Amino acid sequence: MMRRIRRATRQVRRYTFQGRNVTRRRTLFCLGWLMALLVAGQAQSSERFSVAVLPPRLADEAGGVSAEMVLTPLEAAFARAGLTVLPRAQVVSALPAGDQLNFNPTRAEARALGARVGSEGYALAALQRGERSATDRRTVIGGTLRLFAVETRSGQLIASERADFTEDQRGFLAAVAPLMEATATRLSAQWRAARERLTAAAGQGDACPEALDLRAGDLPPQTTPPAPLTRPRPEPTEDARAAGVAVTISAEVCVTADGGVSGVEIVRWAGYGLEAAVVAALRATRFKPATQNGKPVPARFLADFNFRAPPASSSGAESPKARRPMPPARRRLQEAGREWRGRPAAPRLHPQRPASQAHTRCRYTPGRCRTAKPSPTPDRRPAQC
Repeated sequence: MMRRIRRATRQVRRYTFQGRNVTRRRTLFCLGWLMALLVAGQAQSSERFSVAVLPPRLADEAGGVSAEMVLTPLEAAFARAGLTVLPRAQVVSALPAGDQLNFNPTRAEARALGARVGSEGYALAALQRGERSATDRRTVIGGTLRLFAVETRSGQLIASERADFTEDQRGFLAAVAPLMEATATRLSAQWRAARERLTAAAGQGDACPEALDLRAGDLPPQTTPPAPLTRPRPEPTEDARAAGVAVTISAEVCVTADGGVSGVEIVRWAGYGLEAAVVAALRATRFKPATQNGKPVPARFLADFNFRAPPASSSGAESPKARRPMPPARRRLQEAGREWRGRPAAPRLHPQRPASQAHTRCRYTPGRCRTAKPSPTPDRRPAQC
């Protein structure tokens, strides 16, 4: 009898769950795992970083590559890296029509662009493609793809990546797709690290709380600005030389009362590793501190560094400085909208006859002749006596 009661009790405790007979313990175990997965999914979705891929800047000398061929694999690579990619239609509609993207913006301009697009970060792409000479003296098509990752909240350039490729027989997409995958994975990790770093630094105070603000360029009365004891000269990187860029890097420098540099913050960026060169050059510089009423005080000011494109190589191309100035006559014709037909031909000078070929020319008195000098015009016949 007791055995039947125990068997009936076990049957009552069992019930059907998704077509299977499971015990209550197993059911609770499955429900617990399901709740844990739901919570983890919500946490992962909340940690996803939203990015926008802006239209690329193309310099395609070989031809055949469009913006669509760059955007499509790049968006797919960012999506596989765990980022939330905004729809392309939303990104294009947020950009001002007809305006080119600025690859050398200030942080305020970068923040405004990211806020207009509506993403936590955005990516800028620049493609240079053309014919190159291979090691075996063959001509192949290759180029360089550069990606710039920007964080919207701070307007900072998080990272810039460079990828060189050679197409050979594979084509553009087959050569660029693996590079995009690796670059998107690195940029995804750097975006997330930058968000955590900015969140942790949100509660920190200003690095120069009591510094004299000279960023606007206006000097208060009886105030002298800080002056460098040695002029900082940041060298352009090899990547910047290869790209031939002409950009300006601006930094906000905080100088202490003893002339040391306590903080450097980039406020206008361009990539190519130039920001690190500027920061290193400024931190290695000693300054004469600013003074107010004759006393040294800490100060904060802006420093601009202009990087110009290298001159043209000596491969037959003429440097702009080596060109001769435009003739005034040609300049006047161009200003008047008339065509320049070149310089007028030089007058043709006939050679003078030698003295042995002197001819005689009659005078007015008949019967008398005198020896005359050769005529400067050979087509003029001498008079007959």
